This record gives sequence, structure tokens and C-alpha cells, in this order.
Amino acid sequence: MIVTIVAKTRQRGGACVGGITADGRSVRLIAPDAAFNEHHNLEYEVGQRWEIDADPPREIIPPHVENVIVRHKRRLAPAGDLVGLIEEHMPPRVGGPEALYEGLLRVGAHGALYVGRDGIPPGIPPYSTTFWRPDRPLRRDTSGKRLHYRYPTDDGGRSLTFVGFQEPPAEIPAGTLVRVSLAHWWRPEEWLEEELRCYVQLSGWIEDAPLPGRSPSLGEGGVEDPLPNPLPQGEGTRSPSLWEGLGEGS
Repeated sequence: MIVTIVAKTRQRGGACVGGITADGRSVRLIAPDAAFNEHHNLEYEVGQRWEIDADPPREIIPPHVENVIVRHKRRLAPAGDLVGLIEEHMPPRVGGPEALYEGLLRVGAHGALYVGRDGIPPGIPPYSTTFWRPDRPLRRDTSGKRLHYRYPTDDGGRSLTFVGFQEPPAEIPAGTLVRVSLAHWWRPEEWLEEELRCYVQLSGWIEDAPLPGRSPSLGEGGVEDPLPNPLPQGEGTRSPSLWEGLGEGS
């Protein structure tokens, strides 16, 4: 299958990579060596196209139904209209966070958004990755241990952990095409009596134009390259104070 990369999310020392197939399916590319290769999936970049042979995993745990295990891959010429591809096959939700994930999101401590396995409202969304055009700007919040973006509300805002590779601007303007995902099921050890949760993460954004404070990135040529390029030196480096404690991406 042909897959266009639309998201690259931090996952320990490697990356969790999301794509859209030529027939419009959302997929998450799982490296076969992810369990022992700490730098898995770093060869992928948003906007690239790959020809991929993949198998479904032995077990699929909703809402993470997009997983496929990559067996072979070959890099192709990059995508042309990435925004158009997303708009056609994964039309973004528009509005506030209540527009996301079938209205099943709940609000936790400090405004964190999550899906719970139990409780009210009940139910698990049938997917874990989606796109969103927020109707208000998302503002960077570095007050906690992790880097967040906050959607403003009258009761303090809604918070999404940022787990992408892009340089985080102070503000992501309203209407920007952003990609969000649900982290894996999790709860702190001290919450053994509490339900498992999937927290909402901000994976990144697709830029029609450079965001304030950022320089345009250089595009790639259209020449086929069957070999993945290594991650450029310094790619993804961040201030430790902003990135300390980042968990698994999705």
C-alpha cells in the first residue's frame, strides 16, 4: 500500500508515525523492532510517501485500531497537496474540544482531556487519531513538567500535551489544521482504584503558511529515494526543561 505520512510523534527515543493510505484509511506504522530499537521510525517525515508491506498486529485494543506492523518499505516521491489529502480523507473537526472524539472526552486535573474506560459518558471512540481546526488559538503552557497547549475556556482551559517534533511556537492560531491523538491506556500506580485513561495529545500541525516565529522549512525534491534518510543532526532537540518527562506518543 501507498502511505502518506501525516504525523510524527515522540515515543521514548523513537517515533510513532501516522499516515493515510491511498484509499483513505488512517494507519499508525509500527516498526517490527520497536521493542528493542530505541530509535525506531525516526526515518519518516511528515509529507513523505512510502510504499509499504504491512500486517495487522496480533491484538488490536480500541481505540488504537489504526496499528499496522511494517515488514518492508520503500520511499517514494513526496506528497503534493498534503492539506487537500487530509481534507478529503480525514476531514478535520471544527470548533472546541467538545467536537472531538464523538463527544466522549472528559476533563481531568488542570483541564487535561481524556477518554475513560468506565464512567460517564460511557463508550470508547472508534478511532484514536483525527484532525482538528480549533475555533480559538492554542497557547503554549510551560508551567508544568510537560509542554502543553491550552485551549482557552472560562473555567481555566483545556490542556493537550504536545508530543510532536516541531518547534513549539507561543501560539497556534485558530483555524490551524492540527493533528490530535489518544495516548495508550494508562493510569499512575497510585491510582489502582481508578479507571484506565487515554489522554488527548497534540501531535503537530500542518502549515499552509509558517506559524509566527518559525522559518519555512525546505521542501524535498521529487526524486524517488528507496533508502530512508537518516535523521538530520540535531533534529528534534529541545530544551530539557520543556521536554522532561514526555511519555509515549501515539
